[in-house]
Amino acid sequence: MKSEITYFEKGGEENTAQVLQIALERFKKGDIEAIVIASSFGKTATMAAETFAPENINFLVVGEVLDGIQSPPEGIVEKLKTQGHNVIWGLPMGQMSKFSRNETPNLIGDAYKRISEGFKVVCEIVLIATNAGYIKSGVKILSIAGTHNGADTAIVAKAAGYQDFKAFQVLEILCKPYQRSAK
Repeated sequence: MKSEITYFEKGGEENTAQVLQIALERFKKGDIEAIVIASSFGKTATMAAETFAPENINFLVVGEVLDGIQSPPEGIVEKLKTQGHNVIWGLPMGQMSKFSRNETPNLIGDAYKRISEGFKVVCEIVLIATNAGYIKSGVKILSIAGTHNGADTAIVAKAAGYQDFKAFQVLEILCKPYQRSAK
């Protein structure tokens, strides 16, 4: 099998439109059973809804809790839900370590960050979505995320939850920043 990886000069939201186009083209090839997208402020999820609208596909948005408030904002969440998309919030790997006093999730997250921040997040949101029961373990999933704002990374993965972490597989890297951020 031959596949192409797009590398962005730097990570960040300026890559979002291109990432979504790359992801859409991969989706059109078939065999993708679900799509999961990270979106803290709602901009990436809103752009994804527009990009994927012609395909009539619903996706899952994984938000986060920022300063004690669920994000993306409620208005965007409601709009996404009326379009048929789901929005959930989950526990990132680093926060799991705080609660369990087991550093393994934190170490895994840090290892993924060696590839890029967006790579950590694309993996993490698949684990969160599967663990929460929104994605069935073993399905082929398209995952889109980024570094801080926007999207700069997309992968195809075999889904699994935290409890079955060894079954999780990254099958294809579609795009990512060439170099990770300094964090």
